[in-house]
Amino acid sequence: MFVFSTVICAVSLAFLTIGQIDGTRYDGHQLLRVHPTSTRQVEFLRNLHDNGNLKLDFWTFPVLDREVDIRVPPRSRSYVKGLMKKAGLSTRVAMDDIQSSIQNELEDMANARLSKTGPATYNFMCEAFGVNCPPYETGSGSTRTSGEIVGRFSRHSEIDSWLTAIESEFGELATVESIGQSYEGRDMKIIKIGKASPNPKPVIWVEAGIHAREWISPAVAVWTIDKFIRNYGLDDDVTYMLDTFDWFFLPSANPDGYEYTFTNDRLWRKTRSPQRRGCYGVDPNRNFDVDFGGAGTSRDPCADTYPGTQAFSEPETDNIRKSIWSVRDRAVVFLSFHAYSQLMLTPYGYTSSKPSDYPEMLRIADASMSALREVHGNTFRVGTPPDILYAASGGTYDWAKLKAGVKYSYTYELRPAEAAWNQSGFIVGEDQIVPSGEEVWASLVTIAKEVQL
Repeated sequence: MFVFSTVICAVSLAFLTIGQIDGTRYDGHQLLRVHPTSTRQVEFLRNLHDNGNLKLDFWTFPVLDREVDIRVPPRSRSYVKGLMKKAGLSTRVAMDDIQSSIQNELEDMANARLSKTGPATYNFMCEAFGVNCPPYETGSGSTRTSGEIVGRFSRHSEIDSWLTAIESEFGELATVESIGQSYEGRDMKIIKIGKASPNPKPVIWVEAGIHAREWISPAVAVWTIDKFIRNYGLDDDVTYMLDTFDWFFLPSANPDGYEYTFTNDRLWRKTRSPQRRGCYGVDPNRNFDVDFGGAGTSRDPCADTYPGTQAFSEPETDNIRKSIWSVRDRAVVFLSFHAYSQLMLTPYGYTSSKPSDYPEMLRIADASMSALREVHGNTFRVGTPPDILYAASGGTYDWAKLKAGVKYSYTYELRPAEAAWNQSGFIVGEDQIVPSGEEVWASLVTIAKEVQL
């Protein structure tokens, strides 16, 4: 009886950790891909984007001569495909059933955790919960301790606990503090990493996970933190970077929204504060005080790009503002990790105008993306959002540059470049975390060595 109860506890813990046992489903939803080659087609797609009646979810915004990914619910599929045909746009089905892709992602995560339990428990869990598991591989669970989260998509509470453990183990390099709480009361912890110095050091401030569904973003931040912590004194680049700078990481910038993607809706983007008309959430990357409510926002409180009633209406964004502001005299670099599209975005996001020091900002961006490309051969396009995507107001990196005076301010759009069959830009496998971290790391080394202090 004791053994059986232990097995059930292990089963339950694995699946509760992963989440998504119940919640919003996307059965029959397809991810359609189109490629506009004329301004007329772009305008058509943007009008479709603004039509809320069809319940379309544009995962990438319509831009001339770039792939556009659109999640289409079953009831709108035939109608939308007909509209595309009339507009001269051929459609490809990049993902035939989004719910299946989500389920595959969760099953892969479950398999990784189940493989640590031993073959008997592994097989029992797979059968009891209907998980389509591959054959058990002996020794497959021996590479990661029970408290380890590096290389995994982890819950907010797991990340918090891990940060606390890191501080306890590596107190000479790292300190952890809460910069405040989310709307639902979750701590927003930052970890400050650097070698102690008698003199104040310049700060590099990194934010990840501000859009809840972009799971690769917090995972890469965690991987990067681990790289720093475990390699000081062993790796010349790490040692230089921690001797020269204090690094501030906020790996989970939207705790409520992020947790909601595990428990209720894998594709949720915003915060979770109640809004008008029974809607929930604000786009935190439209909630900063830079041209608030302008380009790239929606007045519809149910829309993914709803900026809120006023700048810093969300405790999450206000906490970030206060934290960056407290080190503004030392902050030289601000970085925001997003996904997806493989881009390095330079200021400004809200206007086609560029900063007076744009050539210097572009020099750093080009150099860092060149270093990134050398790792796995992936190319990240560099430029301002209005030049290569679309204008968007109220973003973190514009605020950091314009209001907090952080000279070098950038946004990463991490891998993949575009959605592949059954692996969308938001629904990527855990096997993408380490290579993404490795290429981002190369860019961080270049930034640290190239910025003018």
